[in-house]
Amino acid sequence: MPREIYPVVVKATAIEQIKNGQPLLYKELFQKSNHLKEAGALLRLTTEDKEYLATGYFGKQEKGLGWLLSTDEIQEIDDVFFKEKIEVALDRRDAFFENELIDTFRVFNGSGDGIGGLTIDCFDHHYLITFENEGIYSFKQEIVSALESLIHFKSIYEKRAFQVDGQPVKGDDFLAGERGDFPEVLEENSLPLLYHLDAGMRTGLDINQRDLRATVKQHATGQNVLNLFSDTGTLTAAALLGGALETTSVDFSTRSRNKTIEQLELHQLDPAAQTILVQDAFDYIDQADKKTRFDFVIVHPPALVKTQVRHFRAEVDLPALIQQTIHMTHRGGLLLITTDCQLFDQQRFMKMVEQAFKKLRQTYEIVWESSSLEDFPEHPSMKEAERKAVLVRRK
Repeated sequence: MPREIYPVVVKATAIEQIKNGQPLLYKELFQKSNHLKEAGALLRLTTEDKEYLATGYFGKQEKGLGWLLSTDEIQEIDDVFFKEKIEVALDRRDAFFENELIDTFRVFNGSGDGIGGLTIDCFDHHYLITFENEGIYSFKQEIVSALESLIHFKSIYEKRAFQVDGQPVKGDDFLAGERGDFPEVLEENSLPLLYHLDAGMRTGLDINQRDLRATVKQHATGQNVLNLFSDTGTLTAAALLGGALETTSVDFSTRSRNKTIEQLELHQLDPAAQTILVQDAFDYIDQADKKTRFDFVIVHPPALVKTQVRHFRAEVDLPALIQQTIHMTHRGGLLLITTDCQLFDQQRFMKMVEQAFKKLRQTYEIVWESSSLEDFPEHPSMKEAERKAVLVRRK
């Protein structure tokens, strides 16, 4: 059945953006968009004079109505298109495939590799395809076939990070190969880590934190470490393996505690010797005694929290949160601040850190600052999508 094609007229003020390959398509770029209905339909983007500009697809997600695919008018969006895009991305990761110290990395990173809304991760030859919207999911057959033809794999799984009629999509995540016996263990720079691919949306291992784990392990020797918003505890494990004296991990979910215990037991570390709290990290910070101090504080807050009792938006509230964590860090101690918020870039993030210390009339020195991960390329116009992180020492 032929795929629906919608003509879309681009506003005069946005023509250069489209010609330059602006990947994210949002309604403000178009003269009108209310005629767009079918997820996965192709969008033929033109000027008001019907001059061809680009081809995209319609797929609503948190930001935007879809993604640009090509600026070549004769380019067919078919099996060959997806195979070529994925093959180029695989070639860019040759160094990772050959690196015996890293079992997990990103194989395809959305618009940074030419197809927004699609990511593919490798977990020790188990592959995970994440579809960020219903539109890209409509190309599932072409994407899976392309991947199967290009790689040697143990298995292929999928995650659908979108909702249909306001409800999360349910179903079997397994697509091809032989099912893994999860949780399984992989190696990351000699650090064994647990992961799951068949337990819903969460894998238990954020591969985007690879450099964070290495940095924590490097600087944790002899430190009393506080890990706020600790999730599955991989940073806690990295701290202990780096020689931390003791750790406190704080996260609101029982799942987080259980996963942290799993990670520690994997390394023959006694979870009972560490403090693992099931508590809202915001509450822990608010309730901390003035004498509560740590040598090394890690803070990785969510980008957005909106509940009856708390509203937190990183783009607005992160400086105030940093101020609170400064108070929890000994003078001469380390503070690792990181965020996945996609509403500002690294430069603005660093300004937030500076603002927080300046407000308290405190000084600091930068010990380490994150840079772009080679397997997480971003389109030049999408730099805000990169994770931001900095390790500072409080003076």
